[in-house]
Amino acid sequence: MKRILVAVFFNFLVVAPVLATPIYAGIQLGDDSVGALLGYQINKRYAVEGHFSRSDASITHAGITVDSTIVGMGVTGIALFPMKLNGVLPYFLFAKAGLERTTNKENYSIPSSVTLTLPFSGNINSHKNQFIVGGGAEYGFTKNIVGRMEIDFAGKDRTINVVAIFQF
Repeated sequence: MKRILVAVFFNFLVVAPVLATPIYAGIQLGDDSVGALLGYQINKRYAVEGHFSRSDASITHAGITVDSTIVGMGVTGIALFPMKLNGVLPYFLFAKAGLERTTNKENYSIPSSVTLTLPFSGNINSHKNQFIVGGGAEYGFTKNIVGRMEIDFAGKDRTINVVAIFQF
């Protein structure tokens, strides 16, 4: 019986407030990446968001091939600023900051025609932890569907994203 009471108490203290506050999920398309995000709207002005993105590229030059995959995962805090212009529906400007971990995997192959001996191949893996900052504009098309344009700066990299969000 005590376990049931603890479970009910936990439900009211932890789960119920989470369900009362909007949770949202989205898809983001970047310059050369695709990703997903999951967010928690703390109130009308602040949100916390986790994101995942992936980018694949392949380059071949003079018989040498390099395939690279970049995966980024991060957590950001977002501050929303409501805007209202005459004759324009309300929208939000936002600023965000957080941390991102980027994993870069590169596979390369050099054929025997280039090395003049046996073919050669290998891979290089690297990880980077870096701050991410950015901003943009957000517009609510309906109560549950939101569109967002944003620019992110992570280290020396810049990414422009178009995001479609569904608020639960």
